[in-house]
Amino acid sequence: MSADERIHEQTASRDPIRAYVRQLAAELDGCDVALRHDALIDAEVHLRSAVRAGATAERAIADYGAPAEIARAYRESTGAGPSLAAGASTPPLGAPPNAAAQRGFGSIPIIGVWAQPAAWGGLLYFGALGFVLAICYFTWAVTIGSLALGAMPLIIGLPLLLLLLASARGLSLFEGRVVELLLRVRMPRRTQPVAGLEGVGSGTRLGFWKRIGCWLRDVRSWMSLGYLLGNLPVSTFLFSVTITLVVLSAWLLAAPVFYALDMPISQAAPDDGFVLESLLGVESDGKIFLTGATVVPVFLMGLALMTGTLWLMRGLGFVYGRVVQAIQVARPQ
Repeated sequence: MSADERIHEQTASRDPIRAYVRQLAAELDGCDVALRHDALIDAEVHLRSAVRAGATAERAIADYGAPAEIARAYRESTGAGPSLAAGASTPPLGAPPNAAAQRGFGSIPIIGVWAQPAAWGGLLYFGALGFVLAICYFTWAVTIGSLALGAMPLIIGLPLLLLLLASARGLSLFEGRVVELLLRVRMPRRTQPVAGLEGVGSGTRLGFWKRIGCWLRDVRSWMSLGYLLGNLPVSTFLFSVTITLVVLSAWLLAAPVFYALDMPISQAAPDDGFVLESLLGVESDGKIFLTGATVVPVFLMGLALMTGTLWLMRGLGFVYGRVVQAIQVARPQ
């Protein structure tokens, strides 16, 4: 018998539910981390609740289902939860936003990004909403953090620090909902207790100071706070890049409108030489107009730039969403 098998047998003899959760975790290796996070918490909460209701751990596990069956149910339903766990105390998880395959125009290579919600959601998030939220998060964290540090020698310092950590976790969860809606990266639906999976529903009551110690040691509290503070420079940079690309793309895409309305596209000093003077119409007062030969190329340049921008937003949204997801599924210490 290997060392891992001996450890598993010892764990199963002491706490069958904990051993079951570990087996389920192994069966869910390779699936989305948020889905795995929710499945483990669902199993732990349901089994501990059944034991508190009077069932033995072995009976609760038998009624819930084998780890392989539960894992298969989660994978096949992409997050809807196992139907074979009769009497489960938690509601269905719902399908993740990326579960539906792109169809129709969205499945076309390269230009199909124009019909993909993740690309437009990323454009809205990085070009507006995410930047505004980052400012609000940073302002709140700095304000409460400064008050907590200043009042630390006093008795009110610790409550302010706990308020800061609690609000950081709450804002992180709210950010997860926004990110899932716009960036289409699945976030966990279940909130993991501070004490960890091993203590969920076990009936163990933590004392006041131990509970505070758990909050202070929990890696998710500090990761969430770090996100609130460090997200502002990242969001500012992404906001600048997004706005620049969108404005330039819109300016190029508006070439037919400028030409049809005979509107100047720029203004130059009358005495300045202009390198594209042979292609663009430059009047004596310095107004620059598009000519019939340049309208189509300029429009195509705008189309290509906007397509690239949408692909960039989709890629940035995926990476950014994974960072927020990692904060929310981080295991407590």
